[in-house]
Amino acid sequence: MTEPFANPTGRNSIAFLFHPSAVPVIDVFRSIGSLDDHFDLALLDGPERGLAPYAQPGAAKGIVSDALLLAFAMTRQRGRAFDHRPLGARCGTLDEYCLLSLIGASRQPGSEVAREASALLGISPQELLSSLVGELARHIDLGIIVFPVPNLSEFRAAAGIESRQVEAIVEATNKPGRHFGL
Repeated sequence: MTEPFANPTGRNSIAFLFHPSAVPVIDVFRSIGSLDDHFDLALLDGPERGLAPYAQPGAAKGIVSDALLLAFAMTRQRGRAFDHRPLGARCGTLDEYCLLSLIGASRQPGSEVAREASALLGISPQELLSSLVGELARHIDLGIIVFPVPNLSEFRAAAGIESRQVEAIVEATNKPGRHFGL
């Protein structure tokens, strides 16, 4: 679900409304900025507690651990932080939507949604990232977390991708190298 919101920079933006069970997962990624400032792993206790209604304790720990590893790997590869909303917010950014779409689509080998989400996030899906995303999805599947995966046209519409941008994404994903599902 999407809804417009007022962006403090004055640009028109889209906000994505996430299912309550997905919020603790995205909160792990949101916590990375605070970890950089405070280096206190106790900051991840909140997202882990938030997963309690949706996953067994072992699966919740696995989700937090895998999401943390993935977040560090993606941020390092990307070279800049993700655009995030505050902890606990159901309303998410385009980066967060792409991230959740990428994780959900990782269950589908050769997923175009995963490729386009990677391109929009500014990451090159290498084997390490593919395995981290897959492991996170496996832990998510152990719980009752609602993680809908859009089809390609839904993803493009929600992300605001226009036809000329699709051509650039296709060109980028057709370059030699490792890609999800390939």
